[in-house]
Amino acid sequence: AFAKGQPQTIVDVLHGRAFRYYAEGLWQYLAIRTGSTDVAERHLSKLKAFAAKAESGSLVAPPGIRARLYRAARSYLCTSSRSYEPPDRDAREALPWRTSPSAHLSASPLRAMRFSLREEDSELLELHYARELSLEELAFVYSLDASEIQTRLEIASARAQLALDDHGIRDAERLPRIALEAYALQNRPRTGDDDHGVEPLLSGTIIGGRYAIEARVGLGAFGDVYRAKDTEVPGHVVALKLLHQPAYSEEAKQSALRELRLIASVFHPSIVQFKDHGWFEERLWFVMPWYDGETLESRLKREPLGRSEALKIFQSLARALAAMHSAGVRHQDVKPDNIFLARIPGFGDQEVIPVLLDLGVAATDADMVVAGTPTYFAPEVAAQFSSVDQKDSVSPKADVFALALSLRNALEPDTQDEVTAGAVEAFIEQRARLAPGAPKGKKLRFLSPMFERWMHLDPEERPTADELAEQLAVLTEPEVRRARRRSIMRRVIPLATALAIVSGAVIFNFHQQATAQREEAERAKLAEADLRQDLADTRETAMKLQSKYKQSQLTRTQLTRRLVRTEGNLKAVRGELDETGKRLTRTQTKLDETRQANQELSGELSATTARLQAERTRAFALGEDLSKTERALEKQRQRLMDSRTKAAKLKTQYEAESLKAKRLEDAVGTALGEELRAQARISELERQIDLLRAAGQ
Repeated sequence: AFAKGQPQTIVDVLHGRAFRYYAEGLWQYLAIRTGSTDVAERHLSKLKAFAAKAESGSLVAPPGIRARLYRAARSYLCTSSRSYEPPDRDAREALPWRTSPSAHLSASPLRAMRFSLREEDSELLELHYARELSLEELAFVYSLDASEIQTRLEIASARAQLALDDHGIRDAERLPRIALEAYALQNRPRTGDDDHGVEPLLSGTIIGGRYAIEARVGLGAFGDVYRAKDTEVPGHVVALKLLHQPAYSEEAKQSALRELRLIASVFHPSIVQFKDHGWFEERLWFVMPWYDGETLESRLKREPLGRSEALKIFQSLARALAAMHSAGVRHQDVKPDNIFLARIPGFGDQEVIPVLLDLGVAATDADMVVAGTPTYFAPEVAAQFSSVDQKDSVSPKADVFALALSLRNALEPDTQDEVTAGAVEAFIEQRARLAPGAPKGKKLRFLSPMFERWMHLDPEERPTADELAEQLAVLTEPEVRRARRRSIMRRVIPLATALAIVSGAVIFNFHQQATAQREEAERAKLAEADLRQDLADTRETAMKLQSKYKQSQLTRTQLTRRLVRTEGNLKAVRGELDETGKRLTRTQTKLDETRQANQELSGELSATTARLQAERTRAFALGEDLSKTERALEKQRQRLMDSRTKAAKLKTQYEAESLKAKRLEDAVGTALGEELRAQARISELERQIDLLRAAGQ
């Protein structure tokens, strides 16, 4: 599910309910970077645990949950082994790559993008174009400045364009689409653990003092569905839905009761009804009828619906939507997975009653909630999440679109839209601008005009749900026409036979008379033809004689005049011929000038192409020079660090030597002082000795 304007949905995303919104892209990124889908599954399990345990505030903090998930995924790659080594080409070749006829490309440019680029360039292009990370998100993932990411992305794009040039693709605007197709795997197989985020209730758990849980049978974005026994009514089985998120405040409880109120506001046999509700561990539960059967999604995995079967199912669903719309409620998530084909006892083994399930994201006309599943978005719903300037308001016609698209996919399951490489935002951008196509099968082409209206880009051109219910009769129109023709023939053939018998004799007599008249008419026509031929021969003979007579009457003067006129005409013709020759000469001159200009333009084009190739070569060289410069700069930085380390050691040694010198200087000073004092004492002693000697004398 994908929603805008509903707080519960955001909380649900943060705690794993809509983790699957990013799961497909994360899985494909991990599989391509490791060369193994099994390793990708293990890393994805870690990411899911990371999202479930993280604080909501930290996950939504800029640049957002997607950037944090991809940063965590990239860290798993780097820490899963002591030194991350990209997978070899054979491992990547073995991945389940998606074939993509939508790009109208041969395999060679896609392979060039996948296998011929450097690992760091390939990863950056994949994250930006296929996983839809913005520059700010990439900067967070790589722990770099946005300007540095911009530079690296430009260099990677230039190298990719050079690789594509070798395959005849020189339009740089095609690079984003080619990258999206190149890094797309087949969709990840769904497993039973995909939607788990809350532990299921144990079998035998009593809810509301009355309902005994038997098993969990359905997992949704907001709650799980259980099969339960009603202990107060022996043999009675119900479906019990238990919401995931506890509601501790009164406001939260009123919000949780929202789906219940919407279900209660509409009654129709093809809309699920509720019987009871209450609270279990602060989580809302409510009880609905238990239906035996399967979802339309499960049914389509076996075979498509026939037109007659589709009419019975979708006409009931259209009328159910009409009942919802008349009550002011939009379902907002109509899709085959939310259409249950219930088999009700007493209605026959082959009869099913379609039931619309899951009103968890339904909204009233007054609600500003826009939600649903992207592949079944109406264009105006997709516009709310896209960059288109005009965002039309969402009306019940969006449900009509989703129901018509579900019908198309039920008739032709192979036409169901896929989200390439898990790039949901790119898919939504396209859906906001382009409506899906009509069925393609030869036997369904007669429905194209109707589907074009039912799934029109402009909601005003679509019918209401009531009108759609009536128009769906077109599904069996060929059979109705054949039945009508057979009915008419059954009534007309006996009458025609009787008329043929009555008029047989009359027709036989008339035929004999007509044959005699035709023979007489043919004889008359032959005689008339002979007479006309004789008359034509006589006229031809008379004309020849008359011509000879006129020629014999021509005089010499008349012949001279006729010759003069002929010569005058000949001169005029020669004049016109000369003028025509002059015009031809001027035209030839202009043609030569045009050819010369074309040659000059061709030369300029060749020169421009050569300059462009030189610029591309220079760009590549600049990229290589930049890499070399970066490596040289890194070496200079390392040398600077080594120099600083040596300087620090020398400074320490200098300080130690200075301290020793100071101590030695102090010691020398002390010794000198002692020596001076000793010399003073010696001098004093010598003086006293001299005095004593003098006194003794």
